[in-house]
Order: sequence, then structure tokens, then C-alpha cells
Amino acid sequence: MLLLSTLDLDTPLAVMNIYMALLGLGLGMVMQVLVLAVQNVVEFRLTGVATSSATLFRSIGGSVGVAAFGAIFSNSLRSRLETLIPPGTELPQSLGPQAVAHLPAALHDDYLHAFAGSMHTVYLVAACIALIAFALSWFLKDHPLRKR
Repeated sequence: MLLLSTLDLDTPLAVMNIYMALLGLGLGMVMQVLVLAVQNVVEFRLTGVATSSATLFRSIGGSVGVAAFGAIFSNSLRSRLETLIPPGTELPQSLGPQAVAHLPAALHDDYLHAFAGSMHTVYLVAACIALIAFALSWFLKDHPLRKR
């Protein structure tokens, strides 16, 4: 997340892809370990319930996370646009990639800088949350894996 927070408009695409691959590899390697840890601490007969509960809470956490980070992004983008865009300038209600590409040059650059800055904020907040989660994981009780 910290690497992604360093991205800007001039970052080469290959660097961005490497950063995203590192994030994906890290998360991918953690997900199954978390499920295994949950399965290991419950009685064998409750393994199915534990697995489905872990999946449910991961889905709920993902939904809440997307909503929270979307709100952070939207608020940051709005405040940055208010700062960068001259007063009285009308922007289209929907700014997809094609609409952004057709903005006048000055507005186009301002919008891209506001967008990139907002993503920077999201990645920094996500990195802080990941750091807190990592710190809290040290307080988990250690349970040896079952032999059978």
C-alpha cells in the first residue's frame, strides 16, 4: 500500500504493475493462512461453520472497506477539485475516462492531479489500517496445527 501511495502521473506503467503485483501476491499468500488459522482453533465438527464464517466476515469487511475507501476518495477528490478548479467552472456530472479526455487542457491536468492526490490519500489510509491489523495480529494466541 505504501508503494502504491507513491504513484503519481509520471510513474511508468511497469512500475505501477509491479506494485500491484506485490500487493496481490502479499494478500493472496495471507488469505489461505487466515482460513487455516480459523479452521485450526475450532473443534473438527465446526470446521465448516468456521470456514463459512471467515468467508462471510471477509465479504462484509470487503464491502465496508470499499464503501469507506470510496467515501474517503470522493471527499478527497471533491475538496481537491474545489481547490484546483477555478470558481464557477462547470464539470460534467459523470466524469468517465472519455469525458476527462475531452476536458480543456487546464481542467484536464487539474482533474488528473486531484484524482491522483485522492488515490494517494486512499492508499495511505489503507496502509495505516494494514499496519494496525499487523500490529494486532501479534496479540493473537498461538495455536499449534492439529496433527490429524
